[in-house]
Amino acid sequence: MSETETETETEPPLLADVYPALVSFLDAALVSEGEYALAQVVMGLRFHGWCGCSPTCSYLRTAVADRADSTWIHLDDEAPRVWLQFDQDRTSFGGMEICEFDLGPAPALDRDRPSGLG
Repeated sequence: MSETETETETEPPLLADVYPALVSFLDAALVSEGEYALAQVVMGLRFHGWCGCSPTCSYLRTAVADRADSTWIHLDDEAPRVWLQFDQDRTSFGGMEICEFDLGPAPALDRDRPSGLG
């Protein structure tokens, strides 16, 4: 097996394959804000798992932990449903805090979803 094949096999799943409703929501919200490039980025985000600092932490990682920047945004007019954390280059997202968003049933690709996220 070539090195490229090995890297592809170990690459985390696309976030869109794990939580399609979340990605659809973020895509539509970013497009409505005129953030077309960021909307395209969301479609390619990978699911790197949950933070794990506590059983109820709702921070979902979309990059390795050291890629996250200190800049956050949310796209909702009312109470934020999802906070997006930029990566260090501010061209993608390192993760997101899921506040008030129904992720639906926990899929097989996510065995470690925090309690209380519904």
